[in-house]
Amino acid sequence: MIRGEDFLKIAERSVTGVLEADWRTAVSRGYYAAFHEARDFLIALGFQTPRADAAHAFLWRRLQNGGHVGLALAGSRLNQLRGERNQADYDIHRDLARDDAAAAVKSAAMIIDTLHGLTADERRLITDAIKTYERDVLRESTWRNRPR
Repeated sequence: MIRGEDFLKIAERSVTGVLEADWRTAVSRGYYAAFHEARDFLIALGFQTPRADAAHAFLWRRLQNGGHVGLALAGSRLNQLRGERNQADYDIHRDLARDDAAAAVKSAAMIIDTLHGLTADERRLITDAIKTYERDVLRESTWRNRPR
């Protein structure tokens, strides 16, 4: 089975390529590495994440509102990285520099490192903060008390 971080390896290899298409692939795979790791992180906390387009905003908003400074930065960066991925994949008439692709891949790695580096105690606090955010701000609950 593939994991989100496996896409990061592809991104890191692609950013060393010589073609702009390689760099665009690096941005795209970097984003999806972080996206899948964020989704797995929230599922592990017991949150039911949506599929398709709704998943993108679901992830970064909850990361930003998890009551943890590093996680909030990761959520903000995930949202920004999605915009960069959209430009890399759809705005092909605008040049993309290797340095910009490398920065995107580095951001994806930072997001993944942040998620992987959280302690069990931090995860419990984050779960409570996201549950409060959903209840008080979103007026919905996606927490299903079935963390893996």
